[in-house]
Amino acid sequence: MSEKPHDTEDSKKRLLKQNNSNLNSINNKNNIRNGRLKIISFLYTLIFVSIALLQIISIAFFTKGFLLSRQVLDSHSSLQDDIFLNSHELRNFDKAVFVIIDALRFDFTIPEPGIDKPYRNHFTLPYELSTKYPDQAVLLKFVADPPTTTLQRLKGLTTGSLPTFVDAGSNFDGDIIEEDNFIKQLYKHDKRISFVGDDTWEAVFGPFLNQSKPYDSLNVWDLHTVDNGVIENLLPQLESNKDWDVLIGHLLGIDHCGHRYGPDHHLMEEKQLQMNEFLSEVISKIDDDTLLVVFGDHGMDRTGNHGGDSLDELEAALWLYSKKPQTFRPLSKGTYDINENGKNYRSVNQIDLVPTFSLLFGLPIPFNSLGAPIEEAFKSESAFQLANYLTLHQIQRYRSFSTSLKDDSLINAKFEKLIELHQKESTEFNEKFKEYQHASLERCKDLWARFDSVSIYIGITLFAISLLILVVYCKLIPSVVIGQLSEEVVPAVIAMTLLFIVIFGAVSLVLKPTFLSQLWFVLLGAAVGIITGFCIPVFDRYSPLWILRSSCDKLTGFWTLLALIFIFIHAATFASNSFTIWEDRILAHLLITFGAMATIKSLKVPSKVDRVMGIYHSVSFMVITRVTSLITICREEQGDVCIPSFGMKWWVILLLFFFSQFFPSIIKAFYSISDSYQSAAPLWNNLFKIILFLISCYWSMEYIESNQSTLSANILRKLSLSSIHTGKSTIARIIAGVTLVAANYGWSRGPLCVKLDLNGDETSDKEACILGYHNVYGSEYFLLVMNFLAAILLFTKPMGQLALYGLVYQLLAFFELVRILDIRSNLISPTVLGLLGGYYFFKTGHQATIPSINWEIGFTLVDSIIFPLTHIPIALNSFGSFIIIALSVPLITFWRIAPSSKPIALYSTIVENCGTLLAYQTIISLSTLIFATVFKRHLMVWKIFAPRFMFASMVQVVINIVLVVFTIGFGSGGLTIQISKIFGT
Repeated sequence: MSEKPHDTEDSKKRLLKQNNSNLNSINNKNNIRNGRLKIISFLYTLIFVSIALLQIISIAFFTKGFLLSRQVLDSHSSLQDDIFLNSHELRNFDKAVFVIIDALRFDFTIPEPGIDKPYRNHFTLPYELSTKYPDQAVLLKFVADPPTTTLQRLKGLTTGSLPTFVDAGSNFDGDIIEEDNFIKQLYKHDKRISFVGDDTWEAVFGPFLNQSKPYDSLNVWDLHTVDNGVIENLLPQLESNKDWDVLIGHLLGIDHCGHRYGPDHHLMEEKQLQMNEFLSEVISKIDDDTLLVVFGDHGMDRTGNHGGDSLDELEAALWLYSKKPQTFRPLSKGTYDINENGKNYRSVNQIDLVPTFSLLFGLPIPFNSLGAPIEEAFKSESAFQLANYLTLHQIQRYRSFSTSLKDDSLINAKFEKLIELHQKESTEFNEKFKEYQHASLERCKDLWARFDSVSIYIGITLFAISLLILVVYCKLIPSVVIGQLSEEVVPAVIAMTLLFIVIFGAVSLVLKPTFLSQLWFVLLGAAVGIITGFCIPVFDRYSPLWILRSSCDKLTGFWTLLALIFIFIHAATFASNSFTIWEDRILAHLLITFGAMATIKSLKVPSKVDRVMGIYHSVSFMVITRVTSLITICREEQGDVCIPSFGMKWWVILLLFFFSQFFPSIIKAFYSISDSYQSAAPLWNNLFKIILFLISCYWSMEYIESNQSTLSANILRKLSLSSIHTGKSTIARIIAGVTLVAANYGWSRGPLCVKLDLNGDETSDKEACILGYHNVYGSEYFLLVMNFLAAILLFTKPMGQLALYGLVYQLLAFFELVRILDIRSNLISPTVLGLLGGYYFFKTGHQATIPSINWEIGFTLVDSIIFPLTHIPIALNSFGSFIIIALSVPLITFWRIAPSSKPIALYSTIVENCGTLLAYQTIISLSTLIFATVFKRHLMVWKIFAPRFMFASMVQVVINIVLVVFTIGFGSGGLTIQISKIFGT
């Protein structure tokens, strides 16, 4: 039976209607899914924002407790000041000889009969003369304020103020001390100063020294060069007795002997005997009008080291000597009891030397001084009372100018009481002044010179909790439920944060602390609120026992165990100053180990092509690591073992031009593997090539401008240096504008790296093939990495750029290995990225020290300091490798995959890897915080441990910002949504 025409038409209409309905249904489902994907992306971003805030608050608390600071006033004292008008009455000397015997511990100078130790009973002259001539010589215990590092002691010994731990950060950075000090006062009052010895003096007092002969102070293996130099140069100047008013010699042999061998070594005996003989010669050559001051800047512990606050480190010796009779006024004999290693021996603070010497030499007391006059130095009770009175006014004047001290009612009341006692000529004045000065000093120590242990431990605790949150949220909870859980976490975090801010704010109001304390209360409340907000939804779904079992189940497998070993080794590095200074080599060894393991694993890959490519990429990964390890910038502690190679050389500039044309071809080759060199890829790569060429031109101009004195006159005759400067500034601004603004905007709006290819002729059906389909995510996302790479290359010195080329090649090879070895979701992948970030930080011309910061890069775009045009270049230069790594995390998941039918699950995997990278960096940063705390009294705390924790903290902040702003939201989130809309999978 034939079908009627109208039946056929109805069937076609019904089929068309059904197809339209199905299409609308699919579109509705895609719209719902994409809408949900946007919501999930927003929630993930908020979660990482809250984690970032928690970590920043943690770091702020730790920094508050560890890096205390004090207010240094720029004012200087003058003899014309009202308080010093009658100070001339105390002047007793015209010349002075300072002999600083570094690390002269107090018990080195007092006898101990019957004890045969290398550090006892050999440096006998000070005690013998003090006992024999008590009115001409006085030996005192000289108590230092921590940290007992040389530069900090010199600051305290010359300014009379307390060191703080922010100040101590510059301990090995020779900045001139601009703060008022008695060396500067001597210079201002036309006193001729001659110096020989430790080169630290030249670094901090150089402009004020009329004559100077410094010696290298850092070679602790050399016990004799500095001492012999001081003896050979100082004694002839004493004999001539002209061309100087103050003669300073700083000897280092005893200190170096302690560092190298410890105090209980026979060379310590030799050094003390040498010092004894040297002082004997000094005494024989000085005249009656010369004051001899001999002291140690600190002591040493039983291992010979210093930097902490043990008694052996704090108790140095001070010896004052004059040939003039009745110069000093010794106290009762019981005050100088040498029993029990001088436990109860008369002691003075090191800052007490400043007012004492200043008044004896006819100088005003430096403005920031907090010390008290040494009683023995003033030969009468009335002279001592006048010294105390002048010092009282000087201390109170300083306090009145200090915003943190001027409103101290207790100290101000004591001051008013002392003024009344002085007017009444009360005999209690000196004793009451001692109480005033002690109370004033303790108040200052509370503010400046003591670690705030509570803040330190709060910071470490909060930071450790943030790590636990990251591990639980990103690794232990199944990724399929992270999105659902996030919908509960975000409201809980917001609600709990606001609640605890109110609670802690109310508590702070009840306790009525200062405004700053209220702020810290509120910050602590915010941190507790964030933690609580995470814990409530997680523990509502999962018990702690389940989480523990899950962690045991997931932390298995070869690659996971290898990653854990890498993390442990890197974190344990900071337990030793020796390992910390060689961190770059440790990271290189770990990366090569990964390459070796990847090579072995690639041999077992079933596919022959993948097996060959896996071996190739693994070997190239190791080779690039080894080659870039030749790029070195050395730190001072590495000594002659490290030979620096980092620098701007002409052949490096030529290599930049070569790589500007060659490196885009490497990127093209990696894209071509997956047929992804389509549409946007050629456009971006050609633009990238042009930008690299312009960057090479910029640094060529920089090289010419910096080496104008050595370049051929014929070349310079053809070039105008001013036009070169203008040209390179213009190029830099164009590159920065294109890479940081235009290229990123174009990336967010531009096409994908795919192309529709139609096969067949006009007479037959054509087959459609989407080229680049199987790498649609990775090829597009890598263009974003290229944008930031170009900007970072601009602000990186030439040899550092060569290192970054190696980094990007290793990244591309690594992403191929991730696919071949099937480790997309394994702990090893983010761990290797973290190792690469740290390794290339060192290879781009940096060390974890403040002096290694390339401040001059800040003037690439502008000639003066303009925020943020000065700050962005420094940030990109300093943290460029970490920015590239943080941006590249999604490529672990994105590289060489087709559009996913489950974009939310795909996106959750990316977020998991981002959280894992952040957890890795959190472990490293937490380790630096812990060991900085453990070694806070270590000799190298301010040279090694503190800078490393500060650097780790800044990296933590940078990675958080990059992950939140670019990687999770703008980058991977936006791209996942875009591809889901286009392909509707």
